[in-house]
Amino acid sequence: MPATRLWPATFAAFLAAAAPNASAQELPADEWLRQPVSDATFRTYLDFFAYNADLPFDPQIIDSTVDQGVIREHLSYVSTAGVRVTAHLFRPSTPSSGPRPGVILLHGGNANGKNGGNIGPLARLLARDQWTVLAIDLLHFGERTTGLLATFSNEEKAERLYNEPATYLEFVTQTVKDVSRGYDYLVNARDVDPRRVALVGISRGAVLSAIAGAVDRRLAGVGLLHVGHMIIQERGHRPAACPANYVARISPRPLLFISTENDALFPAETSIRPFQRLVSGHPVQVRWTEGPHGFLSSDDRSAVLEWLRAFPR
Repeated sequence: MPATRLWPATFAAFLAAAAPNASAQELPADEWLRQPVSDATFRTYLDFFAYNADLPFDPQIIDSTVDQGVIREHLSYVSTAGVRVTAHLFRPSTPSSGPRPGVILLHGGNANGKNGGNIGPLARLLARDQWTVLAIDLLHFGERTTGLLATFSNEEKAERLYNEPATYLEFVTQTVKDVSRGYDYLVNARDVDPRRVALVGISRGAVLSAIAGAVDRRLAGVGLLHVGHMIIQERGHRPAACPANYVARISPRPLLFISTENDALFPAETSIRPFQRLVSGHPVQVRWTEGPHGFLSSDDRSAVLEWLRAFPR
């Protein structure tokens, strides 16, 4: 990806291009769910996810623990100019004879960010299977709180973030850059195989993973857990921030959906299934469960691992 910086004037132009007229802004995002943007329009978005790949990571290890054969490092590194990403890196405590495969994990919209309940168990399972796992905090969450959110309720997140077009678009673009820099960090600083780095997101992290996975073609595959097009509190997205314009463009790389029939945030019939239909005919694996939104059973975590193991070596 080209090394560039998104200046304020350029970002304003991006907002204008992402919402070509007022009537389009007033339509719900289902417009893009029904008909994603053309390839030509999609390509205009890509330059805005560019970043400076030569920026030093300046990694800082905050602490490190070892438990049941897994080392967990609490660290931070530079993503873009003036922006540090906080993360947990999970890796096996045993030495490796060569580069390991890697996974970048994106959490859901909880106040604890990477410390949310699903991330640790999944990351440790993967690390015990010889994967190096980078679980990052999203902007506005975990250690990267900014004051934008106070209660982290679904209503507040919708009002202050998801339904604020400019704020949400900035959130999306920063996350995509954070994922790409995470890939760089794993490959260049942590001896991870560049051909075998996957991206897995849960809930809001999965919405963002659908976008980042389409933008960064270096990612070997994308796992989307408990995701749909929009949660019930969302009114719509600008097209450049809408996952419906990205998810089918992950192909031909492997794509995994784990969804629940009892999802209280992403309704199955109006949000999940229509979103999944966008990838009909593509290399996709779909697993349906019966638990509540955000709950990953041990079988679900094992399904993620088995999907990853099938990646070409």
